[in-house]
Amino acid sequence: MDTLPSVLFPTLILSLILSTGAAFAESTDQAFGSAGNPVKTRGASGASDYINSLDCENGAIPEYRHENTTETGPFGRKLDKYVLRCAAESVEMFTIYVDTNHDETDTEAVKGFTSWM
Repeated sequence: MDTLPSVLFPTLILSLILSTGAAFAESTDQAFGSAGNPVKTRGASGASDYINSLDCENGAIPEYRHENTTETGPFGRKLDKYVLRCAAESVEMFTIYVDTNHDETDTEAVKGFTSWM
């Protein structure tokens, strides 16, 4: 019977550490435009309007593409994923997640961009 606690206790501790680490990893992905905190838009046209309103920090118009994703947002709905590219002295790539199931469209710019909305 002495071996049961010596096996269960380390297993329990490892389980707690792993579950805490997973929760911590999820909670750190809360930047505006991330899967954990997506841009909220009014439908697909709102998403297009939002993405088209963004300018790179240097004033350039970003190139972008829409990609399919299986990511589910914090409201339990499938998200749209956009990959944006800003060309300057070097090329920067950004990923923005959008939840198109809202009554209004966010006007705040995601990090790395300005918005004229």
